[in-house]
Amino acid sequence: MSFNSLEALRSAGVIGGTMAPALEEFYGSLTEEETTVLISTKNRLAAILPDVVAHSQEWSSPESSKEGWDAAMLCACGVWSGSGHAQN
Repeated sequence: MSFNSLEALRSAGVIGGTMAPALEEFYGSLTEEETTVLISTKNRLAAILPDVVAHSQEWSSPESSKEGWDAAMLCACGVWSGSGHAQN
């Protein structure tokens, strides 16, 4: 049986859910060594930052979108890029 990097990453909790075919193809093309590095990195981050990792597993959408706010209203991209309408 050949190594299946996609399945190894899913079972380790590195990836989950549905993803774009191109991304799935990329993860499926990883070598066993590359896959091991990704799994090891995920495990080390979980050990170092347990609170961040625990909360990130539950995120499905930003809190602001749960409140029904318009994302454009919350974004300061225009301010930083100079495309905003600020009068300073």
